Amino acid sequence: MKRYEQVTENLRAHIESYQLRPGEPLPSLRSLSEQLAVSKNTIIHAYQQLEAEGLIEPRPRQGFFVSHGQPLPEVSASPRPVQLGALALNIIRAASRSDLHPLGSADPDTRFPARAQLYKTLAKNARHRAHQQSKISHYQPPPGSDLLRSRLAHHISESAFACKPQEIIISNGTQEGISLSLRAIASQGDIIAVESPSFYGTLQCIEALGLKVVEIPTIPGEGINLCLLEKVLNEWPIKALLLNPNINNPLGFQMHTGQQKKLMAITEPYQLPIIEDDVFGELNYQSHRHPPLKALDTSGRVVLCSSFSKSLDTDIRIGWVIPGKFYEEINYLKYVTTLASSGLTQDASAEFMAERRFARHLRRLKRTYRQRWDLLAEDMCRHMPGEVSFSHPEGGYLSWLELPAGCDGDRIYQQALSEGIAITPGSLFSTQGEYRHCIRLNFSVYDGNPDLRRALIRVSELIRQDIGRL
Repeated sequence: MKRYEQVTENLRAHIESYQLRPGEPLPSLRSLSEQLAVSKNTIIHAYQQLEAEGLIEPRPRQGFFVSHGQPLPEVSASPRPVQLGALALNIIRAASRSDLHPLGSADPDTRFPARAQLYKTLAKNARHRAHQQSKISHYQPPPGSDLLRSRLAHHISESAFACKPQEIIISNGTQEGISLSLRAIASQGDIIAVESPSFYGTLQCIEALGLKVVEIPTIPGEGINLCLLEKVLNEWPIKALLLNPNINNPLGFQMHTGQQKKLMAITEPYQLPIIEDDVFGELNYQSHRHPPLKALDTSGRVVLCSSFSKSLDTDIRIGWVIPGKFYEEINYLKYVTTLASSGLTQDASAEFMAERRFARHLRRLKRTYRQRWDLLAEDMCRHMPGEVSFSHPEGGYLSWLELPAGCDGDRIYQQALSEGIAITPGSLFSTQGEYRHCIRLNFSVYDGNPDLRRALIRVSELIRQDIGRL
């Protein structure tokens, strides 16, 4: 068999087994030729053959993509309970260990000047409060600090969609916002539709509340499969749709405007509430952020949840909810659940957002993470086995790796952890372990540090060993 035929057969197998999915980009000619140690002409010949078979299609100035003509696999879209267990909590705990190479939990780089400035402001405010002569302390009750909500509304209106301060409720991070939204909309035993793969923190919220899920596969580059969503809405009493359409975790795609409009149109007849996780939404690599679903909402049924957790620091625990018609329910639930978010941190965050500091910080952040993605992609092309495919994120700092069917991401995770390397196994991103052959990598601090590069090479070796067991 000629070399180009071997490459063609390998790529065809990836496409037909849905390790490469409809709409997903193929590696560039240069990166794949380097990865497989063959000439560019060999890759060109292989791509031409796959194009002739209708399996891939070229896009001007973008490269080759898996054809949308490929039928999606049959899926079982029926409700089921969530049972993830303790693995997710173990991964979060491991992320705080200073002895691990941090390629796992989705934590941001905290070495940017903006974070230091925020904590200086927080310390200044804390010292000021320490010297105040007031005899009693007061909570900052929901919906939160007027000044912070005003500055958030101004920022959101400038970057995403028209927003008023009185539409915003401050929460303890995005996770609390999602949990409050689920509680306001659904009751125990109700069914929530989610995209698949889906962030494990979202699935754990659903598990904790005794809800069931219907998992709907995601089409890379497009978002949740709208044909299957429509079918599910016809067959089941779906209480809400929960999804992460802008800079998705774990796939990194951005749901573009045409797909967003189709989604809103499909769900409109049902007046289906949509809970939108927008925590990564401002970290797209373009100069301007892509509008969230909330920007298309004319009836108040989209609940947007976001925070500073991915853009500044996970430890700040300042998030916000824009609940639309569910405002009163969510505001009350916030009050009876945690009573208040830290007034001290809210005041510091409001002061930090003055003078466009946050907007300048976001521009620097996006530019830096794009550079780090380029470094990671180059190293993965050089060191990962040829059978491994990986997502090409449109923003943020996460990449999703798909290994050959039969590989065990849980086993690779445990082996890497024993050697001081943190990664995230794909089995966490669904209710039934459908993505056990996948792993997720965090490249937020992948800045050319030789120790991190060695850690990535070691993960590549562990994957190669696991492939060798097949």
